[in-house]
Parts: sequence; structure tokens; C-alpha cells
Amino acid sequence: MCALKSTSLMDLNMRGLVVSLLCFLFSVATKFNCCTGHSLKALCNEEEREALLSFKTGVHDPSNRLSSWVSEECCNWEGVLCHNTTGHVLRLNLRWDVYQRASSLGGNISSSLLHLKHLRYMDLSCNDFGSLNIPKFFGFLSNLRYLNLSSAGFGGVIPHQLGNLSKLHYLDIGNCQYYIHRNSLNVEDLEWISGLPFLEYLDMTTVNLSKTSNWLQVMNKLHSLSVLRLSNCELLAIDSLRHVNFSNLLILDLSWNHLISSSFDWFADLSSLTTLNPADNTIHGQIPYGLRNMSSLIFLDLSYNKFASSLPDWLFHMTTLDHLYAISNMFQGKLPNNIGNLSSITYLDLSDNALEGDILRSLGNLCAFQLSKISHRSQGKSLEFLNLGGNKLSGSFPDTLGECKILEYLNLGENRLSGHLPNELGQLNSLSSLYIHRNSFSGKIPISLGRISTLSRLNIRENFFKGILSEKHLANLTSLKELDASSNLQLTVQASSNWTPPFQLTGLDLGSCLLGPQFPAWLQTQKNLYDLNMSYAGISDVIPAWFWTRTYQTIDLSHNQIIGSIPSLHFPRIHLGSNNFTDPQPQISSDVVELDLSDNLFRGSLSPMLCRQRTNKEVNLLNSLDVSGNLLSGELPNCWMYWRELTVLKLGNNNLTGHIPSSMASLIWLGSLHLRNNHLSGNFPLPLKNCSSLMVLDLSENELTGSIPEWIGNFIGKITETFLEVGRILHTASLMVLVLHSNKFNGSIPVELCHLNSLQILDLGNNNLSGTIPRCFGNYSRTIKPSNSTSPFPFHDPYYITFGSTDEATLVMKGVEYEYHKSLGLLAGIDLSSNNLSGGIPEEFTSLHGLIFLNLSHNHLQGKIPVKIGDMKSLESLDLSMNRLSGVIPQGMATIAFLSHLNLSYNNLSGQIPSGTQLRGFSPFSFIGNPELCGAPLTDDCGEDGKPKAPIPDNDGEDDSGWIDMKWFYLGMPWGFAVGVWAIFAPLALKRAWRHAYFQFLDEMKYKLLGWCS
Repeated sequence: MCALKSTSLMDLNMRGLVVSLLCFLFSVATKFNCCTGHSLKALCNEEEREALLSFKTGVHDPSNRLSSWVSEECCNWEGVLCHNTTGHVLRLNLRWDVYQRASSLGGNISSSLLHLKHLRYMDLSCNDFGSLNIPKFFGFLSNLRYLNLSSAGFGGVIPHQLGNLSKLHYLDIGNCQYYIHRNSLNVEDLEWISGLPFLEYLDMTTVNLSKTSNWLQVMNKLHSLSVLRLSNCELLAIDSLRHVNFSNLLILDLSWNHLISSSFDWFADLSSLTTLNPADNTIHGQIPYGLRNMSSLIFLDLSYNKFASSLPDWLFHMTTLDHLYAISNMFQGKLPNNIGNLSSITYLDLSDNALEGDILRSLGNLCAFQLSKISHRSQGKSLEFLNLGGNKLSGSFPDTLGECKILEYLNLGENRLSGHLPNELGQLNSLSSLYIHRNSFSGKIPISLGRISTLSRLNIRENFFKGILSEKHLANLTSLKELDASSNLQLTVQASSNWTPPFQLTGLDLGSCLLGPQFPAWLQTQKNLYDLNMSYAGISDVIPAWFWTRTYQTIDLSHNQIIGSIPSLHFPRIHLGSNNFTDPQPQISSDVVELDLSDNLFRGSLSPMLCRQRTNKEVNLLNSLDVSGNLLSGELPNCWMYWRELTVLKLGNNNLTGHIPSSMASLIWLGSLHLRNNHLSGNFPLPLKNCSSLMVLDLSENELTGSIPEWIGNFIGKITETFLEVGRILHTASLMVLVLHSNKFNGSIPVELCHLNSLQILDLGNNNLSGTIPRCFGNYSRTIKPSNSTSPFPFHDPYYITFGSTDEATLVMKGVEYEYHKSLGLLAGIDLSSNNLSGGIPEEFTSLHGLIFLNLSHNHLQGKIPVKIGDMKSLESLDLSMNRLSGVIPQGMATIAFLSHLNLSYNNLSGQIPSGTQLRGFSPFSFIGNPELCGAPLTDDCGEDGKPKAPIPDNDGEDDSGWIDMKWFYLGMPWGFAVGVWAIFAPLALKRAWRHAYFQFLDEMKYKLLGWCS
């Protein structure tokens, strides 16, 4: 037994030695270590090494990413992966960081890569090959399974040879996320895609597919496809499908195209789809009914389309939905009560539609379900994001929202909600953002709001809250970063001078709330504050010195009664208008972009502020400067060459004199120039000839003389290509507003004004112009059609030089002088009144269908009123008085529905005033001074011949002593008026203290009125 056992042990030892020997021999032959189980890395294939070096020679490598490509062992090179046993190159991964474009690979791609016959994976994404065509030989890398060329700077037509890659599973020729450079790739025929039977992932984001009308049929041949991204591909239509072959599709992205049809019947067969994104198209009608069958759908984005139906009930029975977005459509009707059936919803955004109904009833169900999930300790998800802003929802704030315990974002702003805020609001202890702005909430703000320690953004602006917002409301808001309580006119913000808030704000807006009269001392504790608005806040204090040392981005302290002086300014955007700041004028840092010092008490010349010596390297960024409405005097400074970035310059309502300085020709990007109501003299400013970007020019109420130059017709804007890396063209429009009212210009109106095809306001009134009205005025394109835009003025368009600005003009309309601001872009009108113009009214005027006001009064015009004047349907004000017009009033004038001001007095018009309530509703003063006119509203009736009936003689024999008494009364009126006015103003002129007290009283009343009106 023992001998047998010993023999067995010897056999086992022998077997072990044999196995060890065989393992050693096999490991040498196969480079595999049997004992350890680890592979021994093979050496690089020499032919493939040379191919990679040839590739390296052709590319541009500014960051030396390929610096390791020098050793003998290419399998250790950056981005190269080889097979462990054969040494063949399997992977080439040269993807770069999309945010470091300057150091990415570029240049040419060598065909030597064809020697990488075993290559399965190639990633060249997020590089920049300078619009190089995708190499055709890529289609002969027959073993490729993965190809990523996204955002690599390739351009031109995608080669059909890619269809030879029959083993390909992944193809991305789109764009990296957040990469702004538009792809210049396009496809003329997509049939090559059908040669990729195993393709599972296809991303062609931003590839131009506008020429491939059969794109859907081709994609339908890809049975294995699970992800399809065709965002921003210029797709125009979706054809119907008889049979859906790519039924395994999980993700479908068709966003940012031009699709208009909503008849996606084939959607019903995509039962496995988890993500569907047709956002940012123009799809209209109802939500495709086929979506109802998508039982696996988790993510649905219908935003930025033109859906115009009510929200279907079946949409809220899709219990798998986790994200639902339907932003900025035209959905209408009531918000469904069964919204609570969305049992898996975490993100719900239905903002910017026209949904109605009681929000309390709808959201109560949703939050009740959320509460039931928590009470049953469900592991399912709960609502985290809810945005219903920008609708027409009514009712009070839903106290049941307090049951949404993990809600982080809530936006109910811009609706019609009312009532008080409930105390249950404080139960939202996960809330980080709360927006309830632009509603009609009232009452006091509950103290419970201050319990939400996670709250970082709070916006309650433009409501009717009243009472006090105190330290108690804010005591526990330790996470607060942004607070906006502006435009709550009865809300007082109250805090002690030694209060230290528990938060550090980055943005604070308390405009049109009561803060004053003292400047809030607690602001000194806010070290990270960048945006501050305390306009219309009743502050009448001096701004403390520490305030000017901070690094704000935007401050708005306008429309207060702040006193004192201003030191040097270095904040980018500064609004200090309508206060009582006094000299010395502040120094302006080169970092300031917008500066508003209007309506203060600055005196003297502008030179100390603007003409400080600058270094050659110092570039002033000032874009907008407003010092209008001060007490400035002297000539305009001649140092505008330091401020070449100016696009808005407002110097009106001062006492400036002299000529426009020559250095103003340096302002080549100036888009808006206001010099009204000064004492400027000389001819039309020649330096402005170089300011061809002007869109608004107001030189009214000065003492300018001479003729209006012909070169003003050259203000037709500029087009300049900048930002070449994103291919954006920056441009300005031509002159849109020209106001030269109340000067001493003479000569004729230059016909070159007709070249200004964007002109919408032309005011040449109260000058000495003569000659005829140019007939080409009828060609103004801006006034031919009525505007449907709420703000067509280009200062609101970011593609214009003066983006982000608003403008203003003072115009006479309906016989009254108005100052237009935000509504200026909606106006269109012509004022040529109080000149010496002759001839007739051009018939071409009647083609200006969008004209809102027309004033040709106080001239020497003759002839008839144009017969087609009734075509000017947008007219609200028409003044043709004090001319020599003759003939009848055209019947069409009675059809101008919006006409609210009409003056045809003191002409030679005749006949019956056209019947209809429109004209008969005007005062008789609109028609007096036309002896041959008759009919209502005049007291003279018309005879059968259409002329006024002869008056009946007065034979009652009464004496005219009453008329004699009335003559003395009228003669005494001017003297009585003069004595009365002198009795009031003489003491003010003689007593300086009285004068200051009187005007201070007027200022106080003005600010109170402005505060009430705002």
C-alpha cells in the first residue's frame, strides 16, 4: 500500500515536470504565460509602424500630442492600441478636447492608414482638419467597427465609399456636444448607408441632408439601428412608411430641422423607443397619435414647434415618461386634471403656451401622487423640475405643492395667479429655484418662505405684495444667490444697519420697492454681488465710499434722489440716471461698457471726463454713453477718437454750443446719436458722413443751418464678416430714424433720402425747406407694410452692432409732443410740417400702408388730397392743415379705422364731409377754415348741390354792445396773462433760495409720480 502510494506520487511529479516543460515551450511559441494566465505583449508590426509615422508626417500637431510616436514599440504610442498576441494595430484614438481647438490636430491624412488592415476602432473627433474632405480610402478599412469623425473639421460631400464598411456598428459624423462650429458636410445620395447592415449607432448632426428626400426610406433598411441622431440636418419633410424595419430603435433625434407635418403614423410601430426629440421644428396641428403606443418612452421633447391643440388625455397616461418638454408651442385649453397620472415624471416643462384653468385643481393630483409614493416608501422617482411659466393659468398658489418634497425647480411665473402665498410653501425643503414673477399675488410674504435653506434663486417680481420683507424672511436662506423682488410697489425692504445676512448674493433686484431713504448698509457684507438694481427705490442718501471699490458687473441706481459726487467708474454697466449727482464729473475706466448719467446736475464741459490722455495699449470698451438732461455747456470735446467702440451716444437736453468736432468721424460703429435740444450751430455736421452705421439720428431743436446734404442717403448700413470660426456675419441696418425738427435748414429735400429703404421715421418739421415733396418717398419699405412684430427695431437683434440697447425719440404726434422709448420701433411716420414746401401731395404716399402718422401742415401745398388715401389703413394721426389744398375730401378717408387725430383746417376744401361715424366723430375744429365745406360735424348743412346752405339773415335788431365788450375782454387777456405769470416767476428769478426750494419741490413730485406710474 505504501509502495503504491509512493509510486503514485512519483507519477504525479513526473507529470508536473512534463506539463511545466510543455508550458514553457508553448509560451515561447505563443507568448502566453500558462503559469500566470497573463498575455505577453507582442511587438509592433513594422509595416503598421511605418504607416503611423507616415500619418504623423502629414498632420499638424501644435500641442505635440504625438511626441511619443518615436520609439520602436508603436503599441506604446499615445492613442494606439495593439492586439496582445499579433501586434496588429486595433485602435487609433486621437480624439481631442472640444474646448481646446487651437491645439487640435489638423493638416492632411495620409492614405498609409490603409496598411492598418486590422484596424477596428478609429476616433479623430473634435480636431480641425480645415474643411478637408473625408478621405475616400476610409471606406476600404474593411475591419472597422467604430468610426468617429464628429466635429473634426471635415467638409464637402461625404464619400459613398463609407458604405463599404459592412462590419461597422458605430458611425458618428456629426458634432461634439456644445461645439458651435457648424459642420460643412453634406450628402447628395444616402443610399450608401444601406451597405451598413450591422449599424447600431448613427449620428449625422448638422450634416446637410436637404437633397436626400428619401432619407427615411434609407434609414428604414437598417434593421439593427438603435440610435439615430439627425439634429439640424435641414430636413424638410417626413414621408410615410408602409412597414417599419428599424423597430429596435431606442433613440430618435430629429430636432432643429424644418419639419412641418405632424402625421407620423409610423411612430406607432416604434414601441421600443425610449427617447424621442422632434423639438425646434415647425410641426403644427395635434401631437402625433402614434406616440400613444410608445409604451417604453422615457424622454419626449416637443418644444419650439407650432402644435396648436389642447394637450391630449392619453399623453398623461404614459406612465413611463420621465422627462416631458413642450416649451413654446401654442397648446391651449385647460391643463388636464389627470396630470397626476404621470407616475414616473421627474422633469415637466409646459412653459410658454396658452394653457388655462385652475392650477390648484390640476397640480393637486400630481403632488398627491408624489406624496403617496413617499408614504409607501416607493423606490420610484419623484418630481424634481416643474415649469408652467408663460401660460394663462389662474387660481391661487397650490398649497398641495408642499407635498412635492424633493421638488428642486418651480416656475409659475407669467401667469394669472392671484391670492396669498400659503404657509405650506415652506415645506418645499429641497427647492433651489422659485419663480412666481409677473402674476397678481398679493398680501404679505409668509415667514415660512425663509425656512427653505436650499433656496438659491427667488423671483417674486411684478406682483402686488405689500407689507415688509424683513430679516426674518431671509434669516435661514443660507444658499440664496439671486433675489428679485422688484416692481412690488407696496413692498418695503427693511433691515437694520448692523444686519449680517446669512447668504452671499450674486444678483439682487429691488427696483421699484421702498428701500430708502438710507442706502442699505448690509450690502457691504455681499462680497460676490455682481448685478445690482435699486432703481426707483426712494433712496436720497450719499453712496458710501466702499461701494465704489467693489467689482460689480451691472449696477442700476437710477431714478432716486441720490446726492453727492461720483469717483472713478470701473464697472462694466452703470446706470445712475435721474438722480442729483453733482460735479466733479467721474473718470471712466476703459472697462466700462454702458454708462448712464442722464438727468443729473453735472455742469461745464465734457472734456474732463472724456479727454483724459490714454495709453496706446488702452482700448476703451464704452459702447453706450448717456449724459443727456444735465447742465453741460461749452463745445463738444474733440477727443472722440478715444471712444471708437461707441454705438449709442446721447447728449441731448443740455446747453452745448458750437460745431460737431472732426474727431466724431472716428465713431464708425455709431448706431444712435442724440444731440437734440442744445445750441449747436453751423451746417449739417460733415464728420457724421463717416458714421455710415447710424440707425437713429436726432439733431432736432438746435441752430443748424444750410441744406441737408445728399450724402445722408449713404447711411445704408454695413456688412462685415467677423467671428470667422463660427461663420457669423455681423451687420447694421440703414438709417431708420431721422429727426431734424426745429432747426434752420433750407433748400430742397434731397431725393437721396429715398435710398434709405429702412427709414421708418422722418421728421424734417419746423425748418425753412422749400420745393416739392419727393415722389420717391412712397418707396420706403419699412412703412409699406404694417409691422406685426412687438419690437422690430434692430437694437434688440443680437446680429446688429448695437445689440442689447433700446432707443428713444421725441416726436409730435396727434398735436402733442411725446417721448417714445421701447415703442419707438413700432412707429412709422413722416413730419414735414412748418416749412415752405409747395406742389401737391404725392399720390405715392398712399402706398405707405404701415404709416402711423403724417404731418404736412403749415406749408404751401396745393392740389387735391390723394384719392387713395383710404388705403393708409394704419394711420392714427393725419394733419394737412394750413395749406392750400382744394377739392373734396376723399370718401376713403372715412374708412381709416384707427384714425384718432385729424386736422384739415384752413385749406380750400369744398363739398360735403364724407358720411360715416369715423369723420363725424371729430371736432368741428378739424375742418374749420374751409368755407366751402359742409355737413357734420360742421354746423353748416349742405344743400342739394353739395355746397353750404346760405345763412339766414339775423333781423332781430339786437344791438352789438355785447360784441364790443367781448373785444375788450380779448384785448385784455394777454396783459392779464403776462402780469399773472410775472407775479409767480419774478420772486423765483430774484430770490435764489426760493428758486432752489421750488425746483426741489418739483423734483420730489416728479419722482413720486414716476414711482407711482412705474
